Amino acid sequence: MKLLHNSEIQIEKWNDLRIRSSHSSPFQTFEFFHLNNSVPGLSAEVYAVEDSGELKSLCVITIHKESGMKAYFSRRAIIYGGPLFIDNDFYSVIFLLENVGHEFNKKVIYIEVRNYTDYNNLKPLYIKTGWHWLPYLNIKLPLKNKSLNGVLGIMKYNRRREIKQSLNEGAIYREANNIQEVENLYLILKEIYLNKIKLPIPKLDFFLAIYRSIIGKVFIVLHNEQIIGGAFCFFLENESIYTMYYCGKRNYHMKIFPTHLSILAAIEFGIKKKLEYIDFMGAGVNGKEYGVRKYKLEFGGELVEEGRYIKINNQLLYKIGGIALKLMKMLKI
Repeated sequence: MKLLHNSEIQIEKWNDLRIRSSHSSPFQTFEFFHLNNSVPGLSAEVYAVEDSGELKSLCVITIHKESGMKAYFSRRAIIYGGPLFIDNDFYSVIFLLENVGHEFNKKVIYIEVRNYTDYNNLKPLYIKTGWHWLPYLNIKLPLKNKSLNGVLGIMKYNRRREIKQSLNEGAIYREANNIQEVENLYLILKEIYLNKIKLPIPKLDFFLAIYRSIIGKVFIVLHNEQIIGGAFCFFLENESIYTMYYCGKRNYHMKIFPTHLSILAAIEFGIKKKLEYIDFMGAGVNGKEYGVRKYKLEFGGELVEEGRYIKINNQLLYKIGGIALKLMKMLKI
């Protein structure tokens, strides 16, 4: 077996592996890899295992760190969606995980794999190669062979009522048509992250890249021709759509719920494209309170424990970093 890196990987073989794998998502595509390397301040690397001229497994690793003083304590790598591989080809996955762990040992404080499919059969291999299991939950709403009314019918009563109310008040949703609409939506999202969620958010360039990408979709919610919410999503043809970021103006109108309609726009798109499901991208750790979990579940989705894996390269910096970042957040540094 041979380890390949970045430009050593043939895109045709990459696409073939993605099509054949049961773990495909937009986050394991060449397009996602290219998107991250096209945005200033972001980067990604891809590693693959080849045997007898055939790709056996592959993963895209995105590199993250905060700006300023936080940069030193926040160097991390995230593998969205986990590795691509052909079912039961475990030898190449072990080889891939061992080498990725080695390659990033000095580059980042930790590596995290965020699963969006069931990787339970790989758990012993992860543990064997130094990774730890985290019991993270997720919510998926099946869309295949469903109508919009059918999906609305399985939502919680209040969610369905609030959506109907919003539409009756004249709110509408559609895909973004131009860069200005994307920028206006980003300003709403940025304000929420800075003042309410208090978490870092990528710069505008990342969201413009989503808009321009063939695996990206941007939906906007409007009322009286004003953008009041929307969603930034990734999707994969014949597979699924992922709600990476969504938002609505806070306290905009007593009878209009722009965040609901942001998600409804993604749901309707998925139905029209005959996608398998919509993925809400996370519902917190099993056994711990997570405020957004209840909100997401009211759309009628199914709670699943697909989990995450983490490999900590520097235990001391990992512990210090967690404390330092919380302190800086409290002090608004």
